[in-house]
Amino acid sequence: MEVQRIAAVNDLSGFGRCSLTVSIPVLSAMGFQVCPLPTAVLSAHTGYPNPLVRDFTADMEGFLNHWESLGLTFACGYTGYLGNERQADVLEPFLRRLREQGALRLVDPAMADHGKLYASCTPDLVQAMARLVALANVATPNLTEACLLTGTSYEDVIAATDCHSAVEKMARELLAGGCGAVVVTGVESGDIIENCVLASADAAPVWVSGHRVDRHFAGTGDLFASVLCGWLLRGKGLEEAVNRTVGFVCRTTAATAEWQENGQDGIAFEPFLRELN
Repeated sequence: MEVQRIAAVNDLSGFGRCSLTVSIPVLSAMGFQVCPLPTAVLSAHTGYPNPLVRDFTADMEGFLNHWESLGLTFACGYTGYLGNERQADVLEPFLRRLREQGALRLVDPAMADHGKLYASCTPDLVQAMARLVALANVATPNLTEACLLTGTSYEDVIAATDCHSAVEKMARELLAGGCGAVVVTGVESGDIIENCVLASADAAPVWVSGHRVDRHFAGTGDLFASVLCGWLLRGKGLEEAVNRTVGFVCRTTAATAEWQENGQDGIAFEPFLRELN
């Protein structure tokens, strides 16, 4: 039996469930070999004070060149957090090669939330991330990231009487830029959290919702994108894959809210991994 490989590009935090420490166990449980390419290595994610951070930009191209020299092929390239725009320059030709090979390219443009860029991210990185999104089969921006990628006012979107139309417009703009399909995540509506799924330029948008836990958990977007990636590689259509993913994320966040006080530790998904087999 051949096990499909996933090139997972993201940061690696020694503590706090996010990025690669989410993707590796989730996608391994779903039956894939995860080949990590770290964009940065941290003692703990940046939600904790004073983490040790080592930027990995200088070694990323060497990583990819060595993989190429080994003749490795990948069923998927999955990219998440980038430390700077130079990392996008390294990844762009890699994603182009994957496109030529017909591999899945899932881009999670992890750079912002709640209307604000992360402290380490810059406007130049937003433009660089937009280039990667344009090369993706599937992109999973949250609401803030979709606004940044399309030059849309976050405040206007959340204040709009018809928020759905504003989100759907952004999703179509991302497809017009080259992205194959888009899932705009994290649209909050009372105790419901909604996700806008646009599978193609010709498709009608589909909204998939779940119960929202009134607490912030670090790494929620990483868990969503990782589970979605796995279901897509296992042959599920986008709408079904999103439905399965939303169900899993909602179950694990609800359980975690009962088990632990500190949302910075991330979602305690480990006891639920058997559901993904």
